[in-house]
Amino acid sequence: MFLETLVDFIIIHKDDLQDWLFVLLTQLLKKMGADLLGSVQAKVQKALDVTRDSFPFDQQFNILMRFIVDQTQTPNLKVKVAILKYIESLARQMDPTDFVNSSETRLAVSRIITWTTEPKSSDVRKAAQIVLISLFELNTPEFTMLLGALPKTFQDGATKLLHNHLKNSSNTSVGSPSNTIGRTPSRHTSSRTSPLTSPTNCSHGGLSPSMLDYDTENLNSEEIYSSLRGVTEAIEKFSFRSQEDLNEPIKRDGKKDCDIVSRDGGVATPATEGRGGSDVVEGGRTALDNKTSLLNTQPPRAFPGPRARDYNLYPYSDAINTYDKTALKEAVFDDDMEQLRDVPIDHSDLVADLLKELSNHNERVEERKGALLELLKITREDSLGVWEEHFKTILLLLLETLGDKDHSIRALALRVLREILRNQPARFKNYAELTIMKTLEAHKDSHKEVVRAAEEAASTLASSIHPEQCIKVLCPIIQTADYPINLAAIKMQTKVVERIARESLLQLLADIIPGLLQGYDNTESSVRKASVFCLVAIYSVIGEELKPHLAQLTGSKMKLLNLYIKRAQTTNSNSSSSSDVSTHS
Repeated sequence: MFLETLVDFIIIHKDDLQDWLFVLLTQLLKKMGADLLGSVQAKVQKALDVTRDSFPFDQQFNILMRFIVDQTQTPNLKVKVAILKYIESLARQMDPTDFVNSSETRLAVSRIITWTTEPKSSDVRKAAQIVLISLFELNTPEFTMLLGALPKTFQDGATKLLHNHLKNSSNTSVGSPSNTIGRTPSRHTSSRTSPLTSPTNCSHGGLSPSMLDYDTENLNSEEIYSSLRGVTEAIEKFSFRSQEDLNEPIKRDGKKDCDIVSRDGGVATPATEGRGGSDVVEGGRTALDNKTSLLNTQPPRAFPGPRARDYNLYPYSDAINTYDKTALKEAVFDDDMEQLRDVPIDHSDLVADLLKELSNHNERVEERKGALLELLKITREDSLGVWEEHFKTILLLLLETLGDKDHSIRALALRVLREILRNQPARFKNYAELTIMKTLEAHKDSHKEVVRAAEEAASTLASSIHPEQCIKVLCPIIQTADYPINLAAIKMQTKVVERIARESLLQLLADIIPGLLQGYDNTESSVRKASVFCLVAIYSVIGEELKPHLAQLTGSKMKLLNLYIKRAQTTNSNSSSSSDVSTHS
């Protein structure tokens, strides 16, 4: 009776239920994972269908992405299938613009890619594959760019799947012109066939606009395979060109900037694109990685001094490595060798093995502990090649490991994350929000060891991420999160305030103060105290300009705040005096 009433309730009051959508959708999907009678399951499915048709598609999609990456959720196999089938049906009705390439979406897609290899359920594997294909067909340009931003291991798995899908589609197109997953017309009348534009698209190096038209009735097999190679090359090319240190376009003999590395080792031109050449390297690594070094180009980053001659951006080609070592021995003098002895060791192969081990979530506890400890050692070494190639994969795996069943694994993952933050802070620029959110969520852990590690990681985050970026992430968390996450966020913000420039702080004051005033009224005394300390830290930076923003404070609270401000000033003046005395003595 309840489920029938729920359906009617949604239909009648859908306009007033926007804020309740997350709870509604996730609870219905969880219900699908229970052992239900056939009749009850049909009613739950009916409620899901009505929900899908009643609310904005983009809002539902964002909720599902957030649900998939939520570390507090541990969906069983049935729930995974239900989530994936819902996303598939949703993708059929969405407009291309509803698909947003956000950090949360990238993490969710990475998780779905891992589900395509789920060992315990063929239903999960099949559903995950269909979802990836559906999202690719929904918005090919955006999905292509999303794949290009993923770590290499995830990228390879998705590319292979799409490769096989398009190949199978071309084989069936002779008998049936409609060879793709059926798509329900969306509620909006907008064309899905638009030119594919990627950051590196150009006259002969990018994907053809026809890639968005999956009606292969008018394509011959050669055109289909050409389009297929275009997808693969665009993904690889976007990944390569988006590296943080690639400041100059690849050029050879005056070729155009949009020339790309072909899969048979040359530069892709209209002539070479027609050839087959799908050279795949052992270990799932595409030819792009180790064939690029055959070009007569300089590495993207130039290193001054003798070390530059030993630096090899492409460590996976044995023949080239041998050549480089021989040339190095002949080129340097004995006195140069002293400087070369401490050249960083390339740990790329070792890290690849460690990441493979860390992928065994909730299994092989001792082996994964060993892998994390080994990774901890590597983070303290100057191994540029490791971070250029594996940073995204390492970060995603560490964040996923924060949801592990074993508390010692969770704590160790936070220690590794903290060490990477200390040694590679600039690389977190595009992952600040995700990293901060996951670190703060770890403060809810029931084990003190994990909470302590989370506190240390949050402290390092506060001193590693750009202050303005950090505050913009923390402000909404402070205002909306519950205890103890809000407490951790306020403490983190206090540390950030201590290192931010006065002008920047003044500009952000309107965002910061509401959350602190809200915290000052919190039922938890620790939250109230942390809020006061943060206000004191702000006063230390901007002085009396803080006072106009505190007009809504009661007299007693203002008096208490002034007391803490004076105490902080006294402490600072005493420490300054002792410093002066020690200097003159």
